Amino acid sequence: MTEEILISVIIPVYNAEKYINKCINSILAQDFRKSIELIIVDDASTDKSVEEIRKHKISFLKIYSLSLNKGPSAARNIGIKNAKGKYVFMMDADDDIAANTLSTLFNVAEKEGCDLVFSDFKRIENSKNQRENTFSYSCDKLFENEKLLETMKDEIYDHNPLFAQFGIIGCNSRLIKGSILKNNNILFVDELRFFDDKVFGWRLLAFINKAKYLRKQLYSYYVKPGEDSGCTSAINHGFPIDNFKLVKKHIQESLKIRGLDKFEVERHGDQALIFYIISLLISYYRSIFLGKVDFIKGQKKIKKIISGIIGDKEIVNAARNYRASKKESLLLPKAISLRFQFLIEIACKIRAKRTIKNRRKGE
Repeated sequence: MTEEILISVIIPVYNAEKYINKCINSILAQDFRKSIELIIVDDASTDKSVEEIRKHKISFLKIYSLSLNKGPSAARNIGIKNAKGKYVFMMDADDDIAANTLSTLFNVAEKEGCDLVFSDFKRIENSKNQRENTFSYSCDKLFENEKLLETMKDEIYDHNPLFAQFGIIGCNSRLIKGSILKNNNILFVDELRFFDDKVFGWRLLAFINKAKYLRKQLYSYYVKPGEDSGCTSAINHGFPIDNFKLVKKHIQESLKIRGLDKFEVERHGDQALIFYIISLLISYYRSIFLGKVDFIKGQKKIKKIISGIIGDKEIVNAARNYRASKKESLLLPKAISLRFQFLIEIACKIRAKRTIKNRRKGE
């Protein structure tokens, strides 16, 4: 009788030759002594990523390969569809985890009956943890029923900048009960190369009964100025305005499943539409200032996106009703509602520079 696989670790890989060994070594160093499987999906890498992976000769490793580069969503979906574990844990190929990550998350999930357990994270730039002594919450936190729904709404109404992509809505740094994914056919949206983690998170939370946050920085996310990021890659592949509406649609479906009425679903959907538009604009301007994209080419690409945004009636109308959080400036949504492209650009640049500065200060 074969031993039950308790955790499936899924890692999408694309040209990660420089980082994949460190990532894999962090998996091999885990103090979790029960059965796991490591699923790595190569997204048509053109470097020696796969060669580096095979050097490890891991008995519990499964490698799947895409013949064409389709993005991390498609790669992760292959991992989810082939996962045999009771729980699923996802991470990126250029990140790593503490040695007690899987055991810590697993023990909490089993002991407390959680569908989802997620930890805090380190944000490392030039070997320095920008989040030293900084945490998303002041203590471990349980989310159930109305508290879970309230926290979902907070993502778009009162977003905590400390979360980045590792709040309750995301995919990495979390242990997810596999049956939730399979029974509800929860997958990533293949055509999304950005916000793919957010949409997955919203879809997942529609079916979660109990989630828990652990105030431990178990996951290490690395900031790499000058290198491509998810945002820059998405825009380089083309990010049509309809992608924002696709994000809105999935969020509305999740809110409907959680029992909200038609009026609330529509209202929150419009809020999410503008929130994620602003998020992409700020992320891309931040990438420009960090040298991840050529300054001139980046400016041309973002101007084109902004032009499409202010030319879309649905977006402009949603911006007029956008409720900015206490941490946000009203300038950006106001500029979108008034269709002032130059003002949008100025507001984005100011906020992007402030975000970089704040993150380096641990805020």
